[in-house]
Amino acid sequence: MTSKDLLNQGVDLARRGDSTGAISLFNTVIEYLPNYAKAYYNRGCANYTLGNYRQAIEDFSWAIHLTPNYTSAYLNRGNVHRRLGHRDAALEDFERGIQLAPLSTRGYCNRGLLRLELADYSGAVRDFDYALKLQPHFPRAYLWRGFAWLQYGESQFAINDLNSSIALNPACPETYNYRGLAYFYVIDYERSLQDFNQAIALNSEFSDAYSNRARLQAELGNYENAMGDYCIALKLNPALPEVYPRTLEQLQNVLQDCPAPGKFALLNNRGNARAFLGDSDGALNDYTEALRFAPNQAYVYHNRGLVNLYIHHYEMAAVDFSEAIRLNPEYADAFCNRGSIRQHLGDLDGALQDLNQAIALNPALANAYTQRGRIHVDLHHYQEAMADFDQALKLQPDTPHALNERSVLRFRLNDIEGALADVNRALELHPQFPDAYINRSLIRFDHGDCCGACSDIDLVMALHQQQSTKAS
Repeated sequence: MTSKDLLNQGVDLARRGDSTGAISLFNTVIEYLPNYAKAYYNRGCANYTLGNYRQAIEDFSWAIHLTPNYTSAYLNRGNVHRRLGHRDAALEDFERGIQLAPLSTRGYCNRGLLRLELADYSGAVRDFDYALKLQPHFPRAYLWRGFAWLQYGESQFAINDLNSSIALNPACPETYNYRGLAYFYVIDYERSLQDFNQAIALNSEFSDAYSNRARLQAELGNYENAMGDYCIALKLNPALPEVYPRTLEQLQNVLQDCPAPGKFALLNNRGNARAFLGDSDGALNDYTEALRFAPNQAYVYHNRGLVNLYIHHYEMAAVDFSEAIRLNPEYADAFCNRGSIRQHLGDLDGALQDLNQAIALNPALANAYTQRGRIHVDLHHYQEAMADFDQALKLQPDTPHALNERSVLRFRLNDIEGALADVNRALELHPQFPDAYINRSLIRFDHGDCCGACSDIDLVMALHQQQSTKAS
């Protein structure tokens, strides 16, 4: 029997769950073939399965030493580092594995899972995006991306992904549990309860599902049912915190003295709704209260920054976006919005740096190109500005603000026909866009169409009157 036959026997033993027997065979192979990278790799896998993490790292490292382009060894060593909390080393291994095999679904998923642990939710979403482009019918990738969206505060995106995961694999209890949380955060309690029930039906020892269902029952005021679920969760997982209530009286005290689980997400979502409805003060109050419960949530700072930006509290908005960036240095949207504020405050160099960073982090962020184009216009870099506006509209063709900005630049460059085409399209998409009417009035006046220009000014005044009436 050859050494390679022994290796294959060891692989077969490992697949059947006998990792100890597999290691014995791999040791024999290595004794005869000490430079056989595949033997070290497979022994590393068996050691990882047994929890022998130090030995696994040594084995994967030897495999890489012998075969420097051993993609699977990098990815598996990264998994061991991740398990041990060596996150920088894990990220380095995953990135090297992706560099060696840029079409590796596994590589992107591994890095995405690490980014989830690092609370880099936007980075995790991007990695799972890549994985799903490579393998569009991979239910776990939809599950993981859905969880990333959930952590990012985008509950509806999470629900969409979790729906896709369930369609591909309807027997996964974790997916129902996470979708139940997403429904909980959007205050769809009926569907939330259905999903927690289904998660428990699929796995009657799923402590997280009992705990989450208890949160929902408490929110609904069903304290007896909540108490029952908390007790089951505690029995299944004795390591749960001692503060978990053991009696109905304790439960009611906890609910009175502490925020309900998921409260910060509910506050954030209500803040989003209030901001959409124009209740800026209410939105700011909700975001601030959410941050009291969860002070390390970058997306909540970002949301509060957007409202401060909307009501022209620029310095406060800049502080919020900066804090979001501190908590998540790969938060492209926060860089983009801080860049917009810096431009408004006259710090064009700082604004340009922020927008360059936003685009480096997310080359598909159309708004960043629009904002950077405006800065290039201010700096009289018209060619660069046009390239940015073109790219923004390539990414999102029907964006009224980008169309209007390009119209302004085309007018400045004496391209009257192009300027009118862009501003007309902007107004077709957004008929209540005052800046676009002002822009078109200037183009029409310059082109000798005084009646058209006056008509546009009248429309602007009418829109301002409507806004004043609503405000009063």
